[in-house]
Parts: sequence; C-alpha cells; structure tokens
Amino acid sequence: MIRQDFEKIRAWIKLQSVKNVGISTIRKITETIGDPSNFIDNPESCSHLKEILSPDQINSLKIADSKYDWKLIEKLIDDYEIKFLTINDKKYPALLRNIYSPPPFIFYRGELKDSDFRKSIAVVGTRKPSNYGKLMTKKIIANVAINKFTIISGLAYGIDTIAHQTALENNGRTIAILGTGCEQIYPAANQKLADEIINSGALISEQIPGAKLEKWFFPMRNRIISGMSLGVFVVEGAIDSGALLTAKIALSENKDLFALPGDINRSQSVGPNYLIANGAKIVTGSASIIEEYDMFYENGASDSADFPELDEEEKIVYDTIIKYRPEISIDELHIKTGIEINQISSIVFMLELKSVIKRVSGGKITPLY
Repeated sequence: MIRQDFEKIRAWIKLQSVKNVGISTIRKITETIGDPSNFIDNPESCSHLKEILSPDQINSLKIADSKYDWKLIEKLIDDYEIKFLTINDKKYPALLRNIYSPPPFIFYRGELKDSDFRKSIAVVGTRKPSNYGKLMTKKIIANVAINKFTIISGLAYGIDTIAHQTALENNGRTIAILGTGCEQIYPAANQKLADEIINSGALISEQIPGAKLEKWFFPMRNRIISGMSLGVFVVEGAIDSGALLTAKIALSENKDLFALPGDINRSQSVGPNYLIANGAKIVTGSASIIEEYDMFYENGASDSADFPELDEEEKIVYDTIIKYRPEISIDELHIKTGIEINQISSIVFMLELKSVIKRVSGGKITPLY
C-alpha cells in the first residue's frame, strides 16, 4: 500500500476551504510561497500572504479547523488506497488543468497514465436509454475502445454504465468521474463495475473522502468529465439533462462535440438532435469519432505503436498542441506555453523526430496521436 502524504492533503483541503479563495488565488499563492503544507498552521509563513489574502482569510489559515474529521479522512484514504494529485503536480491531467475552473486537487483510485488523455472521449447520456440508445452505445464505443481511446463517463445508470462496461469488455481503458468521494460508489449497484474500472483505469473525484453527498456535486463533476476529454459524445438526453449540461460545458471549453441522431418522436432524442442542429458532429458509427482524430495517422503510424517518452518541456508543448488541435503555429505555442521561441522551435523539431506531430500548410503543427 502506498502511504499518502496526509499533511499535504490536509493543507490543500484547508486552503481550498478558505472563504472566497478560488483556483486563480490558489495558483497565485502556491507560485508565491510553494505548497500549502509550507505555510498552513504557520503564522510566520502566512504573513507573506498579506498582499494576496485579507486579514480574515489569513487568520483562518492559522487557526485549527474543526470543520473536517481529519482522522476519518486519513482512515478512508488508507483503507481505500486513495491517491491524491494537486494542480501543481506533473501527473495532474494537462487537459483538466487547462479548463476555466479546474479542481485544485483530485482524489483517485486505480491508475492514471499520460496516454489516457491523448485520445480520450467522454460518453454521456440519459439514465433511462431506449433500446436504440443502448445498442448504438455498445456498437460505437466497442470500436472506439478497440482503437485505444480512453472512455470517460460518470458511472451513473444508463448510458454511463454501458459506456464503461463496453470499454472493459473490449480491453479498453475507462475512467469514471464520481459525484461522491472515491470511497463511496453511487449508485451502489455499480460497485462491481467500479472495482473493475479500478483495475483498468481509475475512479476520480474532487470531493473529500467522507464528504456528505450533496445534489450539486453531480452537476459540478460534469466539467471534469468534459475537461479530461478531447471530445464529448452525447447519446441520448432531454434538453435540460445533465448530458446537455456537459455538452454546453464542452462547447465553452472548445472541446469537440458529437451527438447520436435519434427518432424525433422520442424525448431521449431531443437533446442530441438539438446539438446536431446547432453544429455538433453527427455520429453514424464509430468512424465518425475515430476519423476526427485518427485522420492524422500517416506514414505507417498505428494505434498499437508505443508512444515515445517525452521530457517535461516536450510534454508541455505536446499537450498544448493537443489542446489547440487540429493545428497551431510556432508563435501561438510560444504565447500559450511561455517558452522562448527558439526553444519552442527545438522542441517542435524533437517532437517531429519522435513522430508525434507533423507540419502542415502555413507552417502550422498538428498532432499524429
């Protein structure tokens, strides 16, 4: 069992709990004086925050916090082998880090790989799908999973469950974003499915272990479902459903949006049909999704090829290229990453040698994976 740094976890939780401290403030604080564990409960270190936080906010960092049952949280983390990532950690998913409001930290069970997010598709839909919705989800997602896409969904009844199960049945990677803490599986009937996902992917939550379940946790997690994906595939759902909320979030984050066309007489089809009418890509089979990304595969590259190892700066540049696909210029990479232009050119050259990108018309760059 991997022992987690509980003092670090406690410090991040306490910082997040300070009133009116959002992700931008947290980033500013950690850039100024480092990890919260360096200053939480340390009055002298907290004094360095006076230009960022109000006196009341600073005081709240100094005093003991009785809001949380720290012993219970630590026990749950140990008992369920829950891992912890902050937005400052290298392993924190780059796609998620770049959304408008990323969680300052996430808890997870299972394993996260860099490759999980190079080709990741979110699958969302109604909890009460039609037979058509069930059939098409299985048929489409089976081939998408076989083609090495990571399937991301929310472990809910209906389309979410079918998407996870289909990925597992085809030896694919799948990640479930929970609206509960990682130790609490909801719905409980999906406990076995959750256990299987831990062995072939991960369960992820921004909620603190032991947190009381609240209704608003579920719509909150939709931004993570979208944020960890290159695109979102909406199968079935009403116009006011959680699936459509995830679609709207995806559009606001410049993600690809896919939708399954349906019978206009069925309520489950209203949402996807509305999205298609407003520009979402119509999905008539797995190729509709796969070709959107695999059209970049050329010169003998294949899904089974091992992705080459990238150093830290190469990962930053490559993740930026992925985010702004289908193409981005050298100048734009310089602006988005903050890396010097000459250094960007050298990194791009190395990525070309490693066959993970290529140059297209206008001197722009596009990913091959």
